Amino acid sequence: MIDQGQFDFSAPPPSSAAPEVDLLIRHLLDHPGFHTAHQLAQSLDLTDRKIRQLAEHSDGLIVSGPGSPGYCHIRHCPAEKIAHIADTLRSQARSMLSRSIRLRRQAHSLIR
Repeated sequence: MIDQGQFDFSAPPPSSAAPEVDLLIRHLLDHPGFHTAHQLAQSLDLTDRKIRQLAEHSDGLIVSGPGSPGYCHIRHCPAEKIAHIADTLRSQARSMLSRSIRLRRQAHSLIR
């Protein structure tokens, strides 16, 4: 009889960024309030770009977005600030999607 392997689909896939994501989450949890990418980069010896990438992979635990004063752990962020940032992100996403559609439409007209 052939023995089939078992897969655990409930666990997230391993990520090389996971330890750094955890480091950023823990830092923000231990230091309430908003912190700029520059401040975090200096404190954690990372780049501003890396901070942004890690925040994107934080499963929503790190609050940031267009017009926000920086990065904050969700437990230290007022509900109205979270709502404002979430609305801003949604608005930006709609704008970017619209721009993408217009770009594709223009590109398609060149192909004809």
